[in-house]
Amino acid sequence: MDSDQVLTLLSTVRHEWMNRLQMISLYAALEPAKLEELYERYRRQADEESALVRLNVPMTSLVVIQANWEGRLTYTISTDHLAINDAEVAQQLARLLGATDGSIHVTFTDGLTVRVTGEVPEDVFTSEDVYEQDVASTTFRLKEGK
Repeated sequence: MDSDQVLTLLSTVRHEWMNRLQMISLYAALEPAKLEELYERYRRQADEESALVRLNVPMTSLVVIQANWEGRLTYTISTDHLAINDAEVAQQLARLLGATDGSIHVTFTDGLTVRVTGEVPEDVFTSEDVYEQDVASTTFRLKEGK
């Protein structure tokens, strides 16, 4: 990740934190009863980010966190250990994010499962990575070590 990418990520995170603070302020003023619910949502998101960072795939984590903060990707973590080719997966996810407008969900398990709704560029994943495909979505499964 070069310095421009780091600055873009930091700018995104700062902007999203400002949005969260604004939401807290609005809820405190208009709907104080819902503050606990908002707090829980933000706490869960922070816990998910911590779990992602603990997987020790820094390049992939940066791509996922930035895309998640931008609202372009969701993710779930169902493991505490992941052995993937971090640089390759980060590059694949970045290409996918750059080439599709569809929703993307990544599941971290013993490998990586990427479900994309909508068009999928042909140069991101190989046909051997396709796990499941139907009219609405495509699921790619990257095994450990890939």
